[in-house]
Amino acid sequence: MQKKILIIGDSFSSLNVGWPSMLGQEIVNLSQNGVGEYKIFMQSKRYPLWQFSNIIVCHTSPWRVHAKTHPIHHKNAIRSENDFLLADVEYHSSYNKDMKLVKNYLDKFLDLDYQKNIYELLVNELKKIQNSIHITFHDKTDTDMIENNLNEIWKKNKGDINHMNLTGNRQVADIVKGLLNG
Repeated sequence: MQKKILIIGDSFSSLNVGWPSMLGQEIVNLSQNGVGEYKIFMQSKRYPLWQFSNIIVCHTSPWRVHAKTHPIHHKNAIRSENDFLLADVEYHSSYNKDMKLVKNYLDKFLDLDYQKNIYELLVNELKKIQNSIHITFHDKTDTDMIENNLNEIWKKNKGDINHMNLTGNRQVADIVKGLLNG
């Protein structure tokens, strides 16, 4: 009997109707919209990993800053675990007073070297997981330590299912199947 696959990660892997459903194997998907690398790392602690044949880690951007509670998304069931994406903070701060406070804090106190170093430490810990496959859809210059960067597939196939259209999801599923089969 074939064991299940565990998928952990961000919104690029969160919907089971996209590429995860096309793998042809039973999956447990813990991925969540808008989460940073720390929350992805914590997803890896939810189950004993030996019970899965493979673990697919869909890494996020290093520019997602951990938040205990997101002022905008905390009541949204799909986005309740959101962290702050630096690119989004500017936009949301223009109309939300709490996000304006976040922007002011980040502008004044965020240490980008620290943010990148913590991200790299977490990625390296996740890479230690036996039978793990690592993918990302984020900018290659920010995520160069992750072997399988699918950013170009996303850019060419934007849509509503894990940020991609059906063609993009099929392409990702084919790549992931290839990685699973060695």
